[in-house]
Amino acid sequence: MISVRFFVSALALVALCSLAFAGVTNPDISVIGQMRTFMTDDRGDSNRNRAQFSFDESEVVADAALNPYAHGTFVFSIANGGVDVEEGYLNIVRGLPSGLAFKAGKYRVGFGRLNPVHPHAYPFIYRFRVLAEYLPGPESYNDVGGQVSYRLPLPGDLSSTISADILQGNTFHPGQSGARPAWVARWANFFSLKDPSSMEVGVSATEGTNDVLHETHTAIYGADAKAKLWFSPLNALILQAEFLAQDRELAAVDSVTGALSKSHIRPLGGYFFADYAYHKRFDGGATYERFQRSEPGKPWEQAVGLFAGFLPMEETTLFRLNWNRIFPASGAASNLYTLQIVWSMGPHKAHQF
Repeated sequence: MISVRFFVSALALVALCSLAFAGVTNPDISVIGQMRTFMTDDRGDSNRNRAQFSFDESEVVADAALNPYAHGTFVFSIANGGVDVEEGYLNIVRGLPSGLAFKAGKYRVGFGRLNPVHPHAYPFIYRFRVLAEYLPGPESYNDVGGQVSYRLPLPGDLSSTISADILQGNTFHPGQSGARPAWVARWANFFSLKDPSSMEVGVSATEGTNDVLHETHTAIYGADAKAKLWFSPLNALILQAEFLAQDRELAAVDSVTGALSKSHIRPLGGYFFADYAYHKRFDGGATYERFQRSEPGKPWEQAVGLFAGFLPMEETTLFRLNWNRIFPASGAASNLYTLQIVWSMGPHKAHQF
């Protein structure tokens, strides 16, 4: 993580260079800010039943076409007085042999439907807890590596793409030294329903090393589906669901004999949401998730929620209201009420209904 002062100086230098070589390296630059005010009645929160405020991370996005065949993207996140490179990657979309596409750098991994998407682009506020429980990484499955993808030559409206990633793998074993690459595979299929409505279904799998010393691994498998149903040019309904299963290998060393034994925890769970967009300025919907905790005994947790969004100034400012009721594996259920404001300056928008 670098300081904000250094980051601003570097950004100014990039802007000066862009002016000098405009038309060659001049990227689209956007800034996206977001803040929340929220209140919870969770008995374990010392501030329960009190309004709390949070200025969440801001994002600076810079991207540009490098040539007719390739695109470059950087996403910097600014939070807690520091700047981090959240994403920075090269994407070659055409010109390679056999129609292959190539992506390399640091990026949100394309496992499932929701992980590759930045949270400010969700129709609701909070990431599903089942994704945080099963996927590696504190905020998302984000790693350094490369991806090769291929679109299968199929007739009609069906589009089928397979992809494979090789990653550094450190997100599976944070804080441990030692290189243990991870892999990801995905197969996504898109097809038209009654025009212009469409649907996409996919399956994903990934595996990495969770304990370098004892060589234990975590594998995650997922299936997802998304349908976008248009009722008019301004009104549409989105239905989306993901199912995940985790296979986490654990190591135990006998304190007397020193013998190493391994065991497995195999929890499963998923989420579903429906989002209805009305006249491109309003949307509202509901969420539901249910999953087993990745720990011995695999206790169940679940949560329900309602959300609504309003775009008073088209695609530059967004207000969101969110209610969640969380049923933890133990203890009393709690409610969480949140108001979020997202605003953007530049060509990258806050949200697309």
